[in-house]
Amino acid sequence: MTWGLVVGLALIILSLVLYIMNIYKAPTWVGILNYALIIGGIVMAQLKYRNNILDGYITYGKAVGTGVLVSLFASIIYAFYFIILTKFIDTGYMDKVLETVEQAYAENGLSEDQIAAALEMSKKMMTPIMMALSTVFGFVFMGTLFSLITSIFIKKEAPLFGSESKEGETLSE
Repeated sequence: MTWGLVVGLALIILSLVLYIMNIYKAPTWVGILNYALIIGGIVMAQLKYRNNILDGYITYGKAVGTGVLVSLFASIIYAFYFIILTKFIDTGYMDKVLETVEQAYAENGLSEDQIAAALEMSKKMMTPIMMALSTVFGFVFMGTLFSLITSIFIKKEAPLFGSESKEGETLSE
């Protein structure tokens, strides 16, 4: 939960920086930074759990589970922030996002009718609650994928019968 809180707060800070700079269509580097924050939080949580709680050993499944939980907690924290932002702080936030989407459609050469139809569909899907839910599902999905990969490197199986020291004594775990 601690690393989920850390990741969630880091994502909120990044989002606030973009909000203050009036950036509603995040550049590619922001997406990469978001993923780096999520991966970093997952790896740190897995390492801390392995080294501090499980005496230096962690199974692949526990490492994956840890990463998924970090993603879940981070996404819930971020979703609450997003709802507060769009419902209370800046009630026109979604309109600004839709303006950005409309500009992108126009730049891609869509006709007026196509833009109107696409915006109508976007308005139905871009409610604060729907955006928060999609954030939770998206973060957990990506966190699961990242956890499946990072767990390969983090896992460290405990020896079945203990390890032997140089003198031949069996050391307990």
